[in-house]
Amino acid sequence: MKRLYLDFYNEAEGKRRRITVADPIDGLTADQVQSAMQSLLDAKVLEGYAIDRAVVVETNSNEFFDLIQ
Repeated sequence: MKRLYLDFYNEAEGKRRRITVADPIDGLTADQVQSAMQSLLDAKVLEGYAIDRAVVVETNSNEFFDLIQ
C-alpha cells in the first residue's frame, strides 16, 4: 500500500496537520506535490499553515499465518 502524506505546520499555534492521499499516482515530482500543497493553502483550506513536508510511504505486509478464517 502506498500513501502520500502532505504535512503542514502552523508556527503561531505550534500545530501540525496532515492530509493523506491513498494510492498516489506514480511519477509525481516534488514540484507537482509542492504546487498542489500551495493550491490548498491558496484556497484557504488550512488557514495559518505553511508547507512543511511531503513524503510517499510504501507499506508491505508478509502474513505468516491466519488460523481463524
